[in-house]
Amino acid sequence: GWEMLVAFLVGVLAGGIHFGTLRSQRVDLQKSFLAAFLGTLVAFGLTFLLPPFNAVRALFGGMVLLVPAMVVTLGSLELALESVEAGLPRLMYGLLRFMMLGVGVAAAGTLWEFFWPLPPRFEAHALPPLLTFVLMAVGGVALSVCMSGRPRDLAAIVGGVLLAYGTQAAAKWVLGERGSPLVAAFVLGVAGLLYGRGKDRMPMTVILPGLLQLAPGFIGAEALVALLGMGGAEDARLFNVLLVALQLVLGLVFATVVVPRRLFVGRD
Repeated sequence: GWEMLVAFLVGVLAGGIHFGTLRSQRVDLQKSFLAAFLGTLVAFGLTFLLPPFNAVRALFGGMVLLVPAMVVTLGSLELALESVEAGLPRLMYGLLRFMMLGVGVAAAGTLWEFFWPLPPRFEAHALPPLLTFVLMAVGGVALSVCMSGRPRDLAAIVGGVLLAYGTQAAAKWVLGERGSPLVAAFVLGVAGLLYGRGKDRMPMTVILPGLLQLAPGFIGAEALVALLGMGGAEDARLFNVLLVALQLVLGLVFATVVVPRRLFVGRD
C-alpha cells in the first residue's frame, strides 16, 4: 500500500542522486551517504502526510538498489572460487559503501530525534504467497535486463531468483523467522554450478541473480532497523549482520565442495 508509494518516492530521490553523480567517481561514497540521509528524512516526513505505514520497510524498498549487493555478491563468489586477491578488496569496498549508507541513515535518525520521536513501527501485512511468487518472477525478468543477459538465459536468471526466494522461505518455515542464509546460498551455489556444466553456460547466470535476492534482504533490512534503534531490533546488531555475510560466503564454499571445481573450471 503506502509503503510502495513512499518507496517509489525515496527510490526516485536516491536514483536521481546516483545518476546525477555518475560522471564523478570522487563522490561515489559521498552519494551513498547523501542518498541514505535524504531518503530517510523523506520517508519519515511522509509519516505526517500519509496514513500509518511501515517507514523502515518503505525506506529499505526505496534504497535497495544503493545497497552494494552486486559488489558483495561478486566478492563472495571470488572468495568461494579461491580468487582471494580479487575478492577481498571487492568485499572491503562493498563494506565501505554499506557503512556510508548506514552512517547516512543513523545521522538522519539522530537529526530527526532532535525534533520529533522516531515513527512507530507498524507490522506489515504479507502478500499472498502466489502473488509474491509472481512478483519475484517479474523482478527476475527486470533483473535480466539490468544484467544485460542473453534471451536464452532468461529462464536461468528468473530461476535463480525464485530458487533463492523459495529456499529461504522453506528455511523460515523449518527454522524460524530468520531462516538460513547459509542453506539458501548453498542450494543456490549447487544449482548454479550444475547449470554451468552445460555447453556455453556460466554458473554466474544462476548464482548472481539469486544472491542479489539474498544479500539486500538479509543484510540491508536487519541493518536499517538496528541503526534506527526501532522496536523489535534488539538482536539485529552489526555482529549478526556480519555473520549473515559470512554464511553467504560459506554456503558458496560448501557448494564448490559438493560440485568439484573440475566440473566448471574454464566456463566462467
